[in-house]
Amino acid sequence: MPRIDVRCKVDLPVSIISMKDGGKGNAETKAKFSSISLGGGYINHNISNSSNKIIGLKYDLPRHGEFEILGEVIRSEGAGFAARFYNLNRDAKIKLWDYIKDNLNDELACSYCGKENTQKFRACDTCGWGLNFHSQDYIVNHEKESFVSRIESKSRDFSIEEIYRVLNYVDVEILKIGKNLDINEEFVGSSQGLLNVFSMIRKVAPTDIPVLITGESGTGKELTAMAIHERSQRRNKPFVTINCAAIPENLIEAELFGHEKGAFTGAYTSKMGKFEYADGGTIFLDEIGELSLPLQSKILRFLEDKIVERIGKNGGKKIDARLVAATNRDLKNAIARGNFRKDLFYRLDVFNINLPPVRDRGDDKIILARYFLNKFSKEMNLTKTLSPETIDAIKSHDWPGNVREIINKIRRAVVVSKELAITPQDMDLDVPVHTDVMTSLKEVRHSIEKQKLIEALKHCNNNISKVARVLGISRPSVYSLRKKYNI
Repeated sequence: MPRIDVRCKVDLPVSIISMKDGGKGNAETKAKFSSISLGGGYINHNISNSSNKIIGLKYDLPRHGEFEILGEVIRSEGAGFAARFYNLNRDAKIKLWDYIKDNLNDELACSYCGKENTQKFRACDTCGWGLNFHSQDYIVNHEKESFVSRIESKSRDFSIEEIYRVLNYVDVEILKIGKNLDINEEFVGSSQGLLNVFSMIRKVAPTDIPVLITGESGTGKELTAMAIHERSQRRNKPFVTINCAAIPENLIEAELFGHEKGAFTGAYTSKMGKFEYADGGTIFLDEIGELSLPLQSKILRFLEDKIVERIGKNGGKKIDARLVAATNRDLKNAIARGNFRKDLFYRLDVFNINLPPVRDRGDDKIILARYFLNKFSKEMNLTKTLSPETIDAIKSHDWPGNVREIINKIRRAVVVSKELAITPQDMDLDVPVHTDVMTSLKEVRHSIEKQKLIEALKHCNNNISKVARVLGISRPSVYSLRKKYNI
């Protein structure tokens, strides 16, 4: 297997700082590197205490000065030992590379895999790594190209939770999705569905196109909208949110578009609407499916010409605001019933992000539960764990309230639990029954009935009329079954 880092032969003095035998104090020993790379080196010295796995290394690079880093003894070999480098910062790495580059011999072989390179190709035709070491940007480009290989070598022993932490760190800390908005709380997980959501956020955020976020209640639609805003060119401008279902119909128009003084009874002063507040930024309309048809027409006009008109005012105002909308309703079904404008739907549905429900996110159920358990336990200065029975209960529960339900049940469990381990009773969850006794015909029928109903709803995109036709039952029967199985 080819190396990831170029190694060269050197004669570089190094001071080894290690713990004395008996663990009392540190000892500093003089030695020399006989070979070195960006990832580690071979030191001609027999380390006396085999328990000293982590050591300090001080070396003086010609023209660059002294550096002090951590190393790990990975094996003893011959008259010395091999060490892996840690905490090598960017500056130290670039200067070490300059030293390595100056000490590379002009060999007719690939410095990574050893294959002959008599024609002096700029890249090895066997391992693929570049060989133009004296290029100004060589080490930067090589580290980018080898990044996946480096991660792969380190991640082989990762647990699913460690993988989740790495992916979440990349999205939140490096790619800045939801930075400073605590968005990582709703976006805990590593399922493919959630990773697809991250990918779509990254793609659509830099644009100005409208976004429609769909998904069940409690899946994080508002936080998705905030993530889009935070990664857009508008991130330093307002992010204005309004829940269309939470405001009475006779007040929602004034909230959205504002009004002039005297426009209606009680309008004692002029008021700026949410669209005007969002000028230059993003406006998020949650539960847009609850808007009346006349208001939908005004939203459509805004999408077409970016003009909003206050109640009681002649003429409109040009507003530069990006629209992000969300709903947990089936808008296509609402269109068929005449409750939602088809032209508005197609203007909103330019880019759709569908948030997966928790029940479809596999092991994310446990990851989410443990994440919030650690969070709430820390807030209350407690130490809590999940019992094996609780883990089984979490896995078997359908979580109709999604992430919000997990948050509430975990918070309750931390408060009411008297023991170290959280029980299913603490979370108000049913304990799954594992039995080898033959299942009754009634239970089998209920299980099959529920599964077929779920499949039909998904296949028909929750269109009740289509579901009824597919299953060969009446629409009232479909509603009855949904209520029966809490779907």
